[in-house]
Amino acid sequence: MEQPNWPDRILLLLRQGRAAQAEQELHRVLHADPNDAHAHALMALALLEQHRNEEALLHAQTSVGLAPEHDFAYYLLSLTQQRLQNTEAAREAIEQALSLDPTDPNYHHTLGILRFTQGQWGAALRAAEMGLAYDPEHVDCLGLRARCLARLGRSEDAASSLSQALHYDPDDAGTHADAGWVALETGKHKEALEHFRNALRLSPTSEYARSGLVEALKARYWLYRAFLRFTVWSENLNGMARRVLFIGLYILVRFVPLLLPLYLPLVFMSWFADPLFNGLLLLNPYGRHALSDEQRRQALGFVVVLVAATAAFTVSSLAHQAWLGAIGLGLLAAIFPLMVTLRPRVPKRTQRWALAATVALILLGLLGGGLQLVAPDSQAHTGTMGLLFIIWLLFIWTTAMS
Repeated sequence: MEQPNWPDRILLLLRQGRAAQAEQELHRVLHADPNDAHAHALMALALLEQHRNEEALLHAQTSVGLAPEHDFAYYLLSLTQQRLQNTEAAREAIEQALSLDPTDPNYHHTLGILRFTQGQWGAALRAAEMGLAYDPEHVDCLGLRARCLARLGRSEDAASSLSQALHYDPDDAGTHADAGWVALETGKHKEALEHFRNALRLSPTSEYARSGLVEALKARYWLYRAFLRFTVWSENLNGMARRVLFIGLYILVRFVPLLLPLYLPLVFMSWFADPLFNGLLLLNPYGRHALSDEQRRQALGFVVVLVAATAAFTVSSLAHQAWLGAIGLGLLAAIFPLMVTLRPRVPKRTQRWALAATVALILLGLLGGGLQLVAPDSQAHTGTMGLLFIIWLLFIWTTAMS
């Protein structure tokens, strides 16, 4: 028979970062009462802390099914759906939680985070301020408010909001991470690096702070820093304006070829900035440990295929072996879908299409090289290379539109 104060004990363990121990305690609670909705919700929270998102989702859904009037269950369901990149499901769950209890600032903060990740700075700011209306000292809402204000160009107000948050809780890892992101997005990468280091010192398992640290380390390179500033600026445009911008740049380059040296690096960085600079971080002992397993795999995949393609082109040029050029072309084209395949948290449908395109492009490159080698006068080589180009163009088009 569990003691009635077991939820307080579980929450204490979670606050202390002892999620595995909290999970063990909750297993005992659920063994005694498998239909305890609150225990399932807390189990979801404990599993989220251990990055076991799929298991957390099952417990959150069970909690909602057992107690549909339980707002905390919907809150946990929203967090798990958000972690799994199911944005619409996460929004529906947190709105249900707010309909049951509109006074909880944590719920407003979660809704604000969803709005922020969708580029809706104004809506995210309203959610943060609604949370602060119920709790003016809520540091997460203050941090979110600062990030929104920075994106809206109100840097002084953003700094004031962060100062408030740090005043209320100077040891809050999330606030230091928020300060790091604000500094990073306003071009202060050294200040951002210090904030992210403080956040990880206070919460070593924080994915939010770790990903920020990686971005700050990459921002030490001026090219990535410039690209990051451009990305932040372009994200302040609405979807239609961004499409007009990039289409307009393409048309402008067609009529003003002198701009090509500026346009090509922008296109290259839009596809390969992350794997390229993550690859550079692999050479740095500190940066190597900051990268996630997925980021390391993506960087290694990019470097290996790029080096292989470059070697094929170099040997083809020096030794006048055209068949190696065809193989190099296939490898170079395959880098585009390969990076999507290795990108963290890509929807499964997109990942399957990217994997199929990667395999097809590599095989077409090998086939084209083989045909060029055994029958250099054959038109089959030209047809194979044409098919390679069509698949590559189709992949680029469908990915850009998705």
